[in-house]
Amino acid sequence: MLSSLLKLMSDGHFHSGEALGAKLGVSRAAVWKVLSPLEEQGFPIHRVRGKGYRIPAGAVLLDKAEIESQLPRHCNDYWDWHLYQQTDSTNAEAQRLMATNGHRPLACVSEQQTAGRGRRGRSWVSPYGQNIYLTITEPFDTGAQGLEGLSLMVGIVLANTLRDCGYKGVQLKWPNDILLEGKKLAGILIEILGDLTSDCVVVIGVGINVLMREEVAGQIDQAWTSLLQASPRGELNRNALIASFAGNLLEALGIFREKGFVAFVPAWQEHDAWFGQMVNVISGSNEVSGRHCGVTEGGALKLETIEGMVFVSGGEVSLRKQNAS
Repeated sequence: MLSSLLKLMSDGHFHSGEALGAKLGVSRAAVWKVLSPLEEQGFPIHRVRGKGYRIPAGAVLLDKAEIESQLPRHCNDYWDWHLYQQTDSTNAEAQRLMATNGHRPLACVSEQQTAGRGRRGRSWVSPYGQNIYLTITEPFDTGAQGLEGLSLMVGIVLANTLRDCGYKGVQLKWPNDILLEGKKLAGILIEILGDLTSDCVVVIGVGINVLMREEVAGQIDQAWTSLLQASPRGELNRNALIASFAGNLLEALGIFREKGFVAFVPAWQEHDAWFGQMVNVISGSNEVSGRHCGVTEGGALKLETIEGMVFVSGGEVSLRKQNAS
């Protein structure tokens, strides 16, 4: 019933509980009984006495059939799609599926994660029904060496997808963060399974803040934003966003297989948020300072230090602006 309610409300206008109940054949009280738990979890439901309920236009629950119907034609039957109401993490779920059924292209998406993971062991705040928690797997026969720059390429695809969906000014922060209006909007977690010298599978995890608001994000220890908070606002239907991103990613993966990350370096330069600025690169107890000079053809950060040019590969590192907390 919840999914049906949100679809009725997804035009962004106010709807009275009585009118909603009449369309679904239930009472006004039953409508509130269904919506109340969702509101308690932070879902953006606006209630006004005498007017009813309103949610942002497009704020519906995930729907596997809707995602698949919106995929571009070249994606037909490429992925085996799996939709969950709740899982520990979509990356972990994808790995379990492959352990049982073999390495193959698949996509896992969930309404909620109980143990969402970011880079460097950080947790990823994952409230129900508000964000995108997506994992896509892709087999490769090149080993880890042929995957240099892959996570940066995924970031470029996501930035371009969001631009096409109405969000201007999306930027990338090396190596795996997507920024909007200078705040973190999304992150990418890449994991590799199998033989690192030949046949392997890449597990591409993507988390995007879509409908999340301040009251449910108390655990986040950095400046962040969501698509709901963007101005101007674009597409908020997560099914449409997922389908658009997946289609663009499959096309980009074809280019990456043929040419590597070198084909995407100009696009990274276009989106690079901190190019030319003084930064600190932190890896464990080690810290290197210098001027951010872009990335190499393999996706490494080019850092101009007092001792000369240094190249920093991705992994367990953190990039911070100098004099920034």
